[in-house]
Parts: sequence; structure tokens; C-alpha cells
Amino acid sequence: MANVYIVGGAGFGGSGLAKHLVARGHKVTIMDRVGPLQAPLLRPIIDQVDYQWASLMDIKSTDLVDQDIVIHLAAQADVPYGFTGARQVTMDNVFGTVCLLEALKDAPWIKRIIYAGSGNEFGRAEYLPIDESHPLTPHNPYSFSKAAAEMAFRAWRLSYDLPVVYMSNGAVIGPNMRREIFIYKWLRNIALGRPIMIEGGDQTRDVTHVDDVVQAWIAAVEHEGDDIIGEKFQVSYGAEFSIDALAEMCYDITSPNIRLPIIHQPYRPGEEGQRELFTNQKARDFLGYDPQIDPATGIAMTWEWIQQDIVEEIRTVNAG
Repeated sequence: MANVYIVGGAGFGGSGLAKHLVARGHKVTIMDRVGPLQAPLLRPIIDQVDYQWASLMDIKSTDLVDQDIVIHLAAQADVPYGFTGARQVTMDNVFGTVCLLEALKDAPWIKRIIYAGSGNEFGRAEYLPIDESHPLTPHNPYSFSKAAAEMAFRAWRLSYDLPVVYMSNGAVIGPNMRREIFIYKWLRNIALGRPIMIEGGDQTRDVTHVDDVVQAWIAAVEHEGDDIIGEKFQVSYGAEFSIDALAEMCYDITSPNIRLPIIHQPYRPGEEGQRELFTNQKARDFLGYDPQIDPATGIAMTWEWIQQDIVEEIRTVNAG
């Protein structure tokens, strides 16, 4: 079993991965700027992990002593905030990554470093399906920050021979998902009897359930041998749906006999014409990745969780 250090382990992806790693017998250390008692997603395992309450800006190589694997999941991960807080997003995602890399170059005992990229780095796909060799083509401030962070990893790897593995995925849904992702917002509004808002409609997404994503990450952690070092893996379901089609899917699953209004608004900056479809063949070949939850089933599972997540809001609406 490995000593695994998760940077940004209090968030959606990090907490889910941490729970599975603890259950599998790994020793997990979490570093996050969120206070340990303010990390609700970690409450079930908070006494089973070491918790470093700190910022990436302050990380040092000595913080990584005795660690085997470092996983970088720390990021400002909400695309819309890139429009209103571009400077902060760049500081968190780019400069924060450089701070981590500077610590890693002085930690030669680390056997594997896993970086969480983003499907948003491919805003203007030159071909479909998007594979690991596709050039980065960021189309908004958030996607720039993630592309720049990946480029930083590549530069430090070439300079200091860091044992990096690159992981990337599109929209991830499921219990405890980020509340600013469009599918959460839609399902929440449906539960509350409110219209849903679509920015654009023709742009596409490759939606993946969190359980399938975690499956791939565990495989990357536990993979024997160094043949995945330096490799990039697209971890998505591998199906393309327009935003309009996903909205209809949400209605079909949640309220097939009722159609609340859909309010169409202009595309977000840079998003008109975006297409997202990934091939996961490389992850299948190297990591044994085998996604089991199709987008419709994933939305249904997310819908069940959201109704519990906002149960008090629903009661208030019904009481009114």
C-alpha cells in the first residue's frame, strides 16, 4: 500500500478518491486550504487521514517526506468564475501549480505524480474524438489556466525528470458534485419547479459519472510499473451530447410528463462552436478503464442525490 498525498483533497474529486483509497488500505494525507472541520465531504474519513491545513502557495518539499504518490487536484474548478475572477483563477491554477512543482523538484523520493487536467483545455477541437495527442486549444480564462498548468507540468518534467502522469476528463456528475456545474443547476431548478437556463445550446459535452472517474484514478495510483509515466489519459464516458439534448435528457428522467420553461441565453464567451468528445481507448489499454455508467443513468443517480441535498428547500417551496 502507498502513502498518497492529495493536494486539494477536500473537494468533490479529491474527497471521493480519498475515501476509496482509505478503504483500500492506503495511507492518505490531504492538503487543502479548507479547514478540516469545514470539509464536509471528508467527515466520514477525517479521523483516518492526516490533514495539512495549508495553501499550495506555502508548500515545501519537507511537507512531502515519506510520501510515495502526489496527486494534484487543487484548483479553482468553476468555469464561470474564470470570467469574473480571471486573475484569481490564474493565481490558483497556474501559480499554485508552479509552487507545487518547485517543491516536487526537490523531492526525488516521490515515485509518481498525478495531475488532474480538464477537458476544457480543448475548447476548439481540431478533430474528433479528442485523443491524448490533441493540441491544447483553450477558449476561455478557466481553460487557459488549466492548459497553462499542464504545460508547467510538462516543462518541469523535462527539466527535472518528474514522474508525471496526466489525467483529463470532461464534465463529471454524481453525488457531491460541484454546485456550479450546469447539470446540478438544472436538476436543482427542476426539483424546485423553476425554469432552467441554457447558455447557447449547440455546444457539446462528454458527461462522465464520478464513480467511473475514480475507477481510473485508483488504477493510476495502483498501476505497477513505470510505463504510464509521462503518459496522458482521457477519462470520460466517450459520448457526445449537445447542451440542448442533455437538458431534454434531464426532463425525460426527472419529469417526463411536465416540461418547465427553458430559457435560452447567449453563449458564454468563447463557447459557441465548442465540441467535446473524447476517446478513452488509451485509458482502457493502460489502466483497464471501463466506464459502466452511461450519461442517462448518471443523471438519474445524480437526481436522486440532489433531491436529498436540497430537501429543506423543496419542503419550503411545497409549503409555500
